Amino acid sequence: MTGLERAKENLLPWAGHIGAGLGWGITHQLGSNLSFDRCQVMSPLAAILILLLGVALAGGGALLSHIVWRRGAAEREARRFLALLGMGMAAIFAAALAWQTLSSFIIPRCYG
Repeated sequence: MTGLERAKENLLPWAGHIGAGLGWGITHQLGSNLSFDRCQVMSPLAAILILLLGVALAGGGALLSHIVWRRGAAEREARRFLALLGMGMAAIFAAALAWQTLSSFIIPRCYG
């Protein structure tokens, strides 16, 4: 196993954590910047596309973590636990992204 393959394998259980954090961070920054700084270009379609980007990042990370979880007894318990936490974190962050996007429909554009 090469160094790059080993690095990928070591990061695999953490993918849910990384994907969820990146998905939420990017969605939050894009959504808030467009909602408050460039509110003339923000639309419901843009908000939904930003939501889909964030959910795709979180879901992709969860799927990568699921690879480790599926291995069962062939994998160390600590790695399986990290993978399970990553999948749960991705699900919770995806729900938070949905609520965050919903708030952009409730609060009027160019508010404040």
